[in-house]
Amino acid sequence: MRFGRETDGVRTLAGRPWSRMLGAGVLACLVFTGWPAGLSAQGSAGNETVVLAGREYSVAVSRELGYPAFRWSGAPAEIISGTALARGRGTAATSWGAGIEVRAGAPFARLGEAALPMLNSPYVSGGELWVPLELLTRVDGARPSGAVDPDPQNISAGSREPYPVPARRRNEPWKVTIDPGHGGHDPGTVNRRTGAREKDIVLAVSKYLRDELRDRQGIEVELTRDDDRFIPLKQRPKQARTSGADLFMSIHVNAEPGGGTTARGFETYYLAPTRDDESARVARLENSVLELEGEEGGFAGETAVDKIVSGIVRDDNRAVSGRLGGYVQNEMRQVAEGPDRGTKKGPFWVLVGATGHMPAVLVELGFITNAKDERRLTDKNFQKQVASALADAVELYFEFYDGAQSRVGGAR
Repeated sequence: MRFGRETDGVRTLAGRPWSRMLGAGVLACLVFTGWPAGLSAQGSAGNETVVLAGREYSVAVSRELGYPAFRWSGAPAEIISGTALARGRGTAATSWGAGIEVRAGAPFARLGEAALPMLNSPYVSGGELWVPLELLTRVDGARPSGAVDPDPQNISAGSREPYPVPARRRNEPWKVTIDPGHGGHDPGTVNRRTGAREKDIVLAVSKYLRDELRDRQGIEVELTRDDDRFIPLKQRPKQARTSGADLFMSIHVNAEPGGGTTARGFETYYLAPTRDDESARVARLENSVLELEGEEGGFAGETAVDKIVSGIVRDDNRAVSGRLGGYVQNEMRQVAEGPDRGTKKGPFWVLVGATGHMPAVLVELGFITNAKDERRLTDKNFQKQVASALADAVELYFEFYDGAQSRVGGAR
């Protein structure tokens, strides 16, 4: 798949630039032998010594997120060379020629056609990709029998020569349905002070997201609505099923109940029963459009959705929907100022008709009732940043499950 802009100016996970502190820590010696059950590297920041294929390497590490991570561009060239970075995606070649690839927020690496799991995830900080140190032992352990490292004197650590990358297994395009929530006579949540409306914000973000995804190779995308019109909840996932979509994403913004203005942050939901009061409240908020559709008894429909959700509790798409939600949260964390409220379960009507056929999530971008969130949500530049983050999450999901998961979209 094609990746566009480089990562210059990418926001850090902690919301602040990383200051290199090489030499500030102590030299810690650690011999990695195979897959660690739990890393126990010493030191907070500085260099650590690893032994790979019988050789010692001194690697600069950071512990910004609590676990040792090395700078992708500073990988030992005798093991990983020709490193490059674009959109949080690091690519390179191993010493024996196999392509390797890592992505910010994903606890996997792709080595040729194999997937290497990691205990922790790579992340972007200060425009640099930092990768869990454990990856070096995973790569070293995966080298084929008889592989010989080239002479390190002939390897340039700054090499940018072409390198092999993992092949894409899927021949046909992935299809994505983006659902801008509400619309027409249903404004969604409204900021009483500014008059900002959910339906306008999510339509703008969804259009930017559509444009972002269309620029990515191998992805086709459609919107359930591209203007200000009302579409019944049940019709939205039906459109995705009819088009044979491989993924469904419904876009919304949140609101604090009772006139509150302090709640902030972003969260992603997938279809499942929940006992969490806050998740149930958000589901009631988004399901309230049923009243505008003339459903008898208003939230008497809540009993029906609970029965449907419990009926698909073992559906395979629930698990992969949760995984997709994790990718969304990881990418949103790169651009959002509010807190990461996590991936959650919830009985949302709009997901009922999709989850039985494809991975499906509902994304709450922030709280329209909070002044700081509202200013960001209505800002075009931020809307574009959010759209780019969501596009990265979609692409990351497809890329790491390309060929690894059975296809769960509609029939072709």
